[in-house]
Amino acid sequence: MSVTIDRPAPSVAVPSAPPERGARLRRRAAAGSFLGAAAITMAGILTTPFEGKAGEEVYLRTLAAHPKQAVLAATLLHFGYLLFVPAAFVMARLARRGAPKLSGVGLVLVVLGSGLSGLLVTDVYDLSIARHVGATAGAPISNMKDVPGVGLALVSMAALTSLGMILGLVLLAGALRRARLVPMWPSIALLVGFVSAFGAHDMLRTSAGFAAVCVALAYLGLRVLWLGDDRFERGSDARS
Repeated sequence: MSVTIDRPAPSVAVPSAPPERGARLRRRAAAGSFLGAAAITMAGILTTPFEGKAGEEVYLRTLAAHPKQAVLAATLLHFGYLLFVPAAFVMARLARRGAPKLSGVGLVLVVLGSGLSGLLVTDVYDLSIARHVGATAGAPISNMKDVPGVGLALVSMAALTSLGMILGLVLLAGALRRARLVPMWPSIALLVGFVSAFGAHDMLRTSAGFAAVCVALAYLGLRVLWLGDDRFERGSDARS
């Protein structure tokens, strides 16, 4: 009596789906948002005429003494900060599988802070005030302390915008780390750099802080550039 034994069918390796069309262009554009944010922001910081100490009159006097430099710095920083937003969306997309909650919270905070670039418009207004009425007479106009509630509203909006962008980028870098795409140091560099530069009025402290921020952003951009098209499209499979 013969016995027939069914042998299992040989396993056939299923090739992975090729990257979508245009993946290389999207990856390079994504990396460019990081590198552009780092380079343009650092150029804006180095161009900024710093007043050296706190005080509205000192600030307005410095703007009036360096009008072309102030306008150039405001323009560069505007576009540098603006590029933080697409970079944040790239980070959230890459970490969406490995750290969905962390990347989601970080992206929401960055969206709340997306008006950071718009705050640079006030530098141009303050420059106009300083040139037309002088630093002493222009200080209360710039502060708007005589308008009920406006000063508090502006401070709260600026604080929410700045903190939203800072915390959002830090959390998104942490999400990339949790998704095993980058090491931990970019997240630490972003946090330390922003905190050390926050509220500074001198070139040395501000430049040092933003140097750490821009180095972290540049590294993240290079990391995105070095990812394969398939890995860029897929993101991370690691779960948080």
